[in-house]
Amino acid sequence: MDLSDLPPGTLAQVSSYLPSPSRALLAVALNHHRDSSSAIVGNHQQWDVLDFGEIEKDLAAKISDDDIRGVLCSIDAVNNLKKLRLTNCINITGVGLDPLRGSTIIQQIDLSLVGDHESPMLDPEPLISSVEVVSILDSIIQRGEECSLKHLVFPKVWRNERNT
Repeated sequence: MDLSDLPPGTLAQVSSYLPSPSRALLAVALNHHRDSSSAIVGNHQQWDVLDFGEIEKDLAAKISDDDIRGVLCSIDAVNNLKKLRLTNCINITGVGLDPLRGSTIIQQIDLSLVGDHESPMLDPEPLISSVEVVSILDSIIQRGEECSLKHLVFPKVWRNERNT
């Protein structure tokens, strides 16, 4: 028996015990089974906050840009997500944030990759790239009066660079 063989209602019930990021990652993993994926994600309007600090640090460290893209697409982040924290997602370049392009809903983005009260110094330096992310942020900010972005935290490595 495969996990995707379970009825969508059962998957939705089981996944309700998971932290939001884990629930979204499960939906992405089962994406080829639309009914199951939709049941797990549920109502898109409940996805106003996505904080990867809610899952184990080791798991968050393994998340790729493809995973981030899948999660953001599965929750329709461009139209729903207000707060994004990429806590411990040290394996991403930022290209997976593309589904947020042009969002008028997003209010807070934390790209620091560290949790509250943690040192911003990461060793080795994270892979997140200003080249990949700045155009996405620019598309959000360029919305002018429609832009809801109020709080943006850059990774420490970017704050030390002069050309970003």
